[in-house]
Amino acid sequence: MRRVLMIAGVTAALLTGQSVPAPATTTAQVTGAYLQITADGVATGRGLEGASHAHAALSAMYDVTGDPRQRQTADELLDYILQRRPGHMNTDIALQLLRSPYLQGDPRLLANLETYLTALLGLYAAQPDTVLRSGDIRTLTGRAELLVNYAEHLEQRSGDPARILSADTAARAMLDRVAALQYTRQEAVSAFHNDRYVGAFPHFITGDDGNMGSWDVEHWAPSMLSLDQYAAVRALAVGYGRFRSGAYNDAAAAGTRHLLGTTEIDPDLIYAGEPAGFPLDGATYEIGEETGEHPYLITYGWSPNAIAQMGTALKAVRDNRVKVPHAAAWLASYWRGTPPRSVLAPGLFWHGLDAKIEYTHRFIEATQLAVPADFPWLDLERTTFPGTGDDDIRRGGWYDGSGRGAMSAVYSRLAMTGYVESGGQDVEMLNRAGQWWERMVVRG
Repeated sequence: MRRVLMIAGVTAALLTGQSVPAPATTTAQVTGAYLQITADGVATGRGLEGASHAHAALSAMYDVTGDPRQRQTADELLDYILQRRPGHMNTDIALQLLRSPYLQGDPRLLANLETYLTALLGLYAAQPDTVLRSGDIRTLTGRAELLVNYAEHLEQRSGDPARILSADTAARAMLDRVAALQYTRQEAVSAFHNDRYVGAFPHFITGDDGNMGSWDVEHWAPSMLSLDQYAAVRALAVGYGRFRSGAYNDAAAAGTRHLLGTTEIDPDLIYAGEPAGFPLDGATYEIGEETGEHPYLITYGWSPNAIAQMGTALKAVRDNRVKVPHAAAWLASYWRGTPPRSVLAPGLFWHGLDAKIEYTHRFIEATQLAVPADFPWLDLERTTFPGTGDDDIRRGGWYDGSGRGAMSAVYSRLAMTGYVESGGQDVEMLNRAGQWWERMVVRG
């Protein structure tokens, strides 16, 4: 019997103008943050990279909670980061800044954003093929999404029309490239002998058609490339929202098919085949579908980073009103199976996406440590989970997933930023997470 695991979220609204207590004075300076808690409870990787992840996570949480302690620690982390890396900026940080009232209040970050965008626009103007035909697809889609959001940011502030045009021109070229790289059914079968890859994207974008590098993906589920898929769908959806290009709508719709598999947390859904481990080990991985693939639970469940990032893609599709085309020729080339009315009718499709976004929020809330002693996935033979997480080292955080009992700052940052970006509002959960991040910060 299917078991559904849900934890009721407690949602609190911050009142405009509500007074908050001043944060306590901190005597010891920030000197970094840890990158990982190992399965045996050892904090490792102290330094600048961990501090960057902690700052991003706490900044996202503060935008929802308004908690003064989270803001103070985020401020201190940013001071530490900028002392060591004055030009601190990358695509992920820039995207978060453009949606964060808190981060936009720091003139140093705004200056770094302009410098970063100037360099990106200059690179595209001087070497367009380098941007469009080298590296991995997440770099390309991240840049495209950033330029779309940046152009809108400038328009809202009556920015330079020439700079807006430059951002739009580069973004459209990148989005055109992403849409062209998407696999049709014929291409998926020819390249991978697997029509589940229809609507997916290559990992690398080198050459005319891109490629998967050295990965043997013939037996992978497409959702194993989840972060690539989510980023591509999100970029195409926001591109459609700005440019109203039918090509971007259609590509986003085809890519969304992989994300339509569930609105429930199913603890019985685990990878139990042979050989052990990921499907990339050579085992065939068949997953149930609702005219789509089951979301990426990383074999033994518990992948908060991927689930949260999936929520951001679903929200972009819904917010930008992407529609699934009805044309028989398009469905034959870019869909697998026959989509039901719940997918083809725009209103029903968007309503269904709302339910799936809520599922991603429930998943993050339900898998936060500590979990009950009878929690699914804890005692499977292939896992290394050290327990329920009800201890001072792990409480408030998340295991990495795929049976791994480690706790990564990278994955946890993706979980927090994705949860907030997709509309997650459970303040109590975010405050518990904030306490875990506080313990990851090193002082003195």
